[in-house]
Amino acid sequence: MMSSRLVKLLHFDDSLGRNHEDDVMKLARGCKSCLKVASWAVALWWLTVWLLYPTNVGNVFKEDVSIQVGNSGFFGTSATYYVMYTCPVIALAIFALLYLELTKRFPDTKACREETDDRKSSQLQRVWVTFARCVWTQPLVVRSPLGILTAIDLLGIGLVLFVVVCFTTNLTVPWFDSINHGEEIPGLEKRWQAKLDKSGELFGKVIPFAMTLLFVPITRGSPIMRLIHVPFEHAVRYHRWLGHLTMVLIATHGVLYSIYYYSRHEMHMVVEWRYSQEGIANLPGVIAAMAGILMWVTALAPVRNRLFNLFHGTHQLYIVLFAFYAWHVGKGNMGKCMGGVFLFFIDRFLRMLQSRRRLTGVSARVLPSGIVELKIPIKQGFEYNALSFLYINVPGISRLEWHPFSAASSSLNASSTISVYVKPLGDWTCSLQAAIVENLATRSLGPKLECPFPLKLHAEGPYGQESNYFLRYKNLMLVAGGAGITPFLAILNDLLKRHQLKQQEAPVCVQVIWCVRSISELSTLRDIRPAQICPSFTDGLTLELEVFVTRDDAKNDFTQFNSKKLEFGDTCTDKQDACKGDSCVKTISCLTPITSSQNLLMVAIVLASVAGFILMSGLFNHYVNTSRTSAQGLPMALDVFLFFLSTGVGIVVFGGGVLLLWNPAWNSSRTNLTADDGRMDIKLNMDVEAQPATLMDMCTITKGPRPQFQEIFENAATRYRGEGTGVLVCGPNGLRESVALQCRAQNFKHRRAQFHFHSVSFDL
Repeated sequence: MMSSRLVKLLHFDDSLGRNHEDDVMKLARGCKSCLKVASWAVALWWLTVWLLYPTNVGNVFKEDVSIQVGNSGFFGTSATYYVMYTCPVIALAIFALLYLELTKRFPDTKACREETDDRKSSQLQRVWVTFARCVWTQPLVVRSPLGILTAIDLLGIGLVLFVVVCFTTNLTVPWFDSINHGEEIPGLEKRWQAKLDKSGELFGKVIPFAMTLLFVPITRGSPIMRLIHVPFEHAVRYHRWLGHLTMVLIATHGVLYSIYYYSRHEMHMVVEWRYSQEGIANLPGVIAAMAGILMWVTALAPVRNRLFNLFHGTHQLYIVLFAFYAWHVGKGNMGKCMGGVFLFFIDRFLRMLQSRRRLTGVSARVLPSGIVELKIPIKQGFEYNALSFLYINVPGISRLEWHPFSAASSSLNASSTISVYVKPLGDWTCSLQAAIVENLATRSLGPKLECPFPLKLHAEGPYGQESNYFLRYKNLMLVAGGAGITPFLAILNDLLKRHQLKQQEAPVCVQVIWCVRSISELSTLRDIRPAQICPSFTDGLTLELEVFVTRDDAKNDFTQFNSKKLEFGDTCTDKQDACKGDSCVKTISCLTPITSSQNLLMVAIVLASVAGFILMSGLFNHYVNTSRTSAQGLPMALDVFLFFLSTGVGIVVFGGGVLLLWNPAWNSSRTNLTADDGRMDIKLNMDVEAQPATLMDMCTITKGPRPQFQEIFENAATRYRGEGTGVLVCGPNGLRESVALQCRAQNFKHRRAQFHFHSVSFDL
């Protein structure tokens, strides 16, 4: 009797717990829906304000805003543009961060399962999911100067060009109409000169729109890009496109005004730092344009690929571009583009804090193929996805160069390190490999060397996709070229671990196609032992690996893999290391979690930085009382300098203060490493032959020809008939284009299976 009552009571408690969880999930879904609607509303409102800017309606709205906020003696008239253009971008970033935090804490696993198994969804849901995926993953234009373009790429390009064209048209038509119908007075400005003047002005007025968008995708932890699931390596493409647009506008603006001043015999006006009645100075604009053009020329693909150091060095001139552009247009006009710029500088400040520490406890080895494997210690709680990547800097090679490398490990393995592979292709990577090999020889002569040169490194990250999007698909095709296999090793590690945990949303069929020049490159597959990670993986996962060796001189056997690997462990420990008894405890510096991924902390930092900027601007405006009517230019230039100071104090003092108060121990990235850990690693390396078969043993190797993708996709379409397949490609442009062409051909012509194309690129 008592036992039955106890059972009923337990069931009652369980039902109450489930009901409470359901209520919490419903509330979270409701909040996420509200935030999503608010984000769309803010984004559309910001675009609408830009479209209305040159119209009568826009002028009336601007006057209303100016009356409400511009007449304040504390903030001054410059607050008008900040309210109209900067506030919406900041609000969108905050809404995005709150949405991402709710998604992180309350993941909608039911929706994930419905997306991965369309048979459990209704017909309407299946149609919507298929349409949404195709918008993002269907390659429509393959061979173009802009690369492979999907529907969402074309939509974004069209939207930006639509705003620019509408903006310029709405200004050009009334201006030119008034000039044509006006009376031309002899000896004064001619009609064509007046048109040149107005044309240069309208191109200058649209520059802030492009500049705001320019800084949004290049912000590595951009909450806006994370909200729409655009990884940083793809966002860089948008930054390049927007960079071309911005520089075309700047160059056209400068050329038109140069012709105008030349026609009026007033070329001296170009080099004068005197502010007009509109608050514009010419000389700072010329300096900003020269810096921008130098950045633009060195960022073109032929120059960037051959002279990367030149590209990287000149790109630091963005500080000059931003500073002198502000001196060119004045503090008030900077409100038109400060939304994206402000978020970029917050991210840059946080990146500086993360990357300034030198990491210790790093280990490295050179594989028989020549590829360098780095294992970087990470702090407990360090989160990253399978397609995440790190930026790495080795001061001994170059203090300024930072290079991106994708993670080859999975965070599900609960390891205290994150692995990356570095293939020696350019000067920097070859120098890293040579330095490690040279240090091995040096250390053999002097084994008591403490902290060798090669692995004194710094790191930033991780960056990448907000979620593991490859989990949406039941079937996966992973196509890699050369070192492009690295991110897919992380995916395979992740999938094997998920199958060990019996997660239902993991893909069940994975086909890997890898093109290599030499068979020695297969040595990177030796570290993954599927049976060791998931002993019963063959029951729920079909894994096929096809390797195409394209070099004629590739050997037929695997004897070269029996050569001893070059292994090197660099603890670089502190001098205060203490050894107690049989165990030696060493303190190492780990890679800490990136601040921009801590959503609530980022909300607090953004709000504090904005509040600090507003407070300092108001104080300077109220007490310094800079005059805007002076014709000498010095007061206006001083006003812009105080604007710089307000921005710096807001981000560094107020934003940094929130970071310290939120987590006083943020500066501590130390952890203890015992000597037993090192002995364990050595034991595993020595006993490598006794472990289960590796991925290298599971490969099907074809020597000579390149893969025939048409035949491969035909077979895949037959095998996965009626199902969606995720196709992930990482490799050279030619490889990506070949795969994209086959995806498009299969989707549009045969339609037996739907292939969703994803390009995994680290060409930044």
